[in-house]
Amino acid sequence: MFHNNSKQKSASKSFLSLGFGLVELLVSISIVLLVTSIIMARHGSYNGAVLLRSQAYEVALLAREVQLSAVSAVGDGAGDYRNVYGLYFNTDAPNFYYTFRDANDNMFFDASEQVGARNNLDPRFEIDAIRLVDGSGAELSSENTLSVIFQRPNFDAMFYDGANSQAASNVSAVEIDVRAKGSTGSGLGEVRTIEITRTGQIIVQ
Repeated sequence: MFHNNSKQKSASKSFLSLGFGLVELLVSISIVLLVTSIIMARHGSYNGAVLLRSQAYEVALLAREVQLSAVSAVGDGAGDYRNVYGLYFNTDAPNFYYTFRDANDNMFFDASEQVGARNNLDPRFEIDAIRLVDGSGAELSSENTLSVIFQRPNFDAMFYDGANSQAASNVSAVEIDVRAKGSTGSGLGEVRTIEITRTGQIIVQ
């Protein structure tokens, strides 16, 4: 009888040692929650970076389409093949920008010259800054409004500010920052830059 009792106690201890204690269970749950929260935070950040990159490429692609429209030999019905097309940006209206055809040859956007629908940015992003830079990438000035103009037969870009004056000859490119709303950093998930050079190159940085 004593021998059987001893066996039962031993089996009972062995069974209890196989399970989790309360402290062990709480520690395990805490670790799982911590790892899950880290993964979810990084996943959200990654998604934001992908969406911002996509938005910047959308602006760059439209700039390329405008450039191709300008250099293509498409007349306006009156024998005029010197179509001037452009993009207009305004940091005071950071959620959209315009495509236009410069009908009055002033090299700047007028409301009546808009082509197609207004180009809207994803509500999570905005046009944050417009900079004119020189050949070394140094900032020469910051602009609130800017028209980027393309004119046949060249692929070259021309830059006109809000005062309807052309950028100085030492300006080699314009940089347009598209930023996640509310962000202040410089990471890839917070800001992307579209660079348009005088020679007509369009690059997303």
